[in-house]
Amino acid sequence: MGLNVYLLALTLACLLPILAISGFAMWRAGEAYRETATTRLSDTAATLARAIEADIEGRFTALTTFATLRTFSGDMVLTTLTSSRFKGIGLDGQVTLVAFDADTPVGKVDRRIAMVAREAANKQAPALSNLYLGRKRADFRIDLALPLPAEGPHIRALVLSVAPEQLIRALQQKNEALSGILVAVTDGNGRIIARSRDAERTIGLRAPDWHKLEARNARSGWFEAVTTEKTKTILAFEKLDGTPGWALVVGEPTAVFNARWKDPVIGLAFGALIALGLATVAAMWIGRLILRPVEALAVHSAAVASDHPADALPPIPKSLVREFETLRVSVEAAEAARRNNERRLETVAQAGALALWHWSARGDLSWVEGWSVLTGTLESDALGMGWLDHVHPEDRLRLVETLEEMREAGRMVDVEFRLRVVGGRWLWVRKRGGPVHDDNGAVLQWAGVIEDIDARKQSETHVAHLAHHDALTDLANRVMLRQRLEDAITDTLNGKRRALLYLDLDRFKQVNDTLGHAAGDTLLCVVADRLRACVAEQGLVARLGGDEFAVLQDGADREEKSLALAERIIEIVSAPYLIDGFSAVVGVSVGITFIADCSSDANACLKRADQALYWAKQSGRGRAIIYEQEENLAQLTSFAGLATTRLQA
Repeated sequence: MGLNVYLLALTLACLLPILAISGFAMWRAGEAYRETATTRLSDTAATLARAIEADIEGRFTALTTFATLRTFSGDMVLTTLTSSRFKGIGLDGQVTLVAFDADTPVGKVDRRIAMVAREAANKQAPALSNLYLGRKRADFRIDLALPLPAEGPHIRALVLSVAPEQLIRALQQKNEALSGILVAVTDGNGRIIARSRDAERTIGLRAPDWHKLEARNARSGWFEAVTTEKTKTILAFEKLDGTPGWALVVGEPTAVFNARWKDPVIGLAFGALIALGLATVAAMWIGRLILRPVEALAVHSAAVASDHPADALPPIPKSLVREFETLRVSVEAAEAARRNNERRLETVAQAGALALWHWSARGDLSWVEGWSVLTGTLESDALGMGWLDHVHPEDRLRLVETLEEMREAGRMVDVEFRLRVVGGRWLWVRKRGGPVHDDNGAVLQWAGVIEDIDARKQSETHVAHLAHHDALTDLANRVMLRQRLEDAITDTLNGKRRALLYLDLDRFKQVNDTLGHAAGDTLLCVVADRLRACVAEQGLVARLGGDEFAVLQDGADREEKSLALAERIIEIVSAPYLIDGFSAVVGVSVGITFIADCSSDANACLKRADQALYWAKQSGRGRAIIYEQEENLAQLTSFAGLATTRLQA
């Protein structure tokens, strides 16, 4: 297959995760849009349900007020309030006082009114009936029953009978705000009590797909249904508290509902298809751009493999692709290098940079070129296993084990070790090579080079030294001091005790201000030399920065030893200095802490020593103070140092 096919496959492979993520994102976006649309309907249903519950509760409140203001006597009273003075508070309807002897109403009472009155009287709580269907639309009624105090042996209830449109006033008031959605209230039998659209025709009808709402068996939710107009609709419902199973439903045509979330998803999908198409076109164009120089390079390489002369090789055209242009230049350079490779290797070997070698299949050195130049010894002395005699004793066993392991495993050889050269000097070298196989895969011999890496090793050693030493004074730096502190803390488990002396030069700033920073650096170097001589083999001297130094003293089993060392340091460091022809005098203050507890750490040790140093400076400088912690109280012990002297020029 051609490169274009592979590039197209690569493009599709790269786009596959993006397409998968985009598909997942579109699916999630669709779910989010759908959930948002559903939530909108559900929130509307909940809001309207609360308003209608408040409307019904207001009716009962008004009825309670009416019962309080008017005195009812007798067993049955029938009052029509259509034109009464109570109409303004929502009592425009027929009010009936019903009394019961046991469960039997006293007097002639309509059966539906008796049922809701008995429910309210028995529960001693307001009761609401479902929609009562009369012979004609004007006879539809809903009954509200309010229990009254018993009179003699009779329990009583006051029943208000109203038309359904008079009860659901909240829905009527919100008709203007409900444009675009359908709102309806159904009773416990599924009959429509109120409706925001075509109410005159639909009130009293059983709501289509009412069984779906009942099957949900929940206080709220949503489902798909068909309206009385035969329109597919998404309905969100909310059951009404204090009613016999009434529900408020809010609906939106399925087409409108789906458009709210499908349109954005379709837009995302269309954008993804456009991106895929553009990526495919770009891949094909890039394929053509790459294919031309690749084909030319393939023809050129085949000619090189056939050992054509240099002037007969087909040219490699220039490419707009930077990497292929670099490859073209590299191929031409590699061909020039190939023609001189053998002569170059021989020249390098003779110059001592490399030694070429062959091992036998058994691992004996059978041939070597450049050994004499590299080591200054005869090449014949290196044949067989003689070259091992020139390997450093510390490296020899490791080297033999490594080479034997690599030879048995048939892996490439890559090891570093030290060779003894003329003059007894040890030279770092790197030995690399690998097995040479025949057509059957058997090892014919081993071949490789020995490379002089001594300069690199010396550089690495120098870098490692700089990482742990101060560049100005060549003393140990803060990094090395921390490492030694951690080791000293660990050694306390073995009973070894050390002391940390924190030093800060007194009046050093005067030297810098008077003689300059160069003189200050010179002074720091001389101080470092004096500290080395003073401490000698007793411990480690470190420069922490600026004019701060530290000494990690070994064998500090008694305080007297550390105090004696501190006194000697103060005396030696405080001696006059001759800097650039000028005489200068500085002092030093010392803070001391002992490392005798493995529960401490380096930071704590440095902090204690620094605290002791602070008190040494506060108490007159030129002093050494020991920091001791006992029962969480710091006790400071000091001795007077040398007298303070001023800078002399």
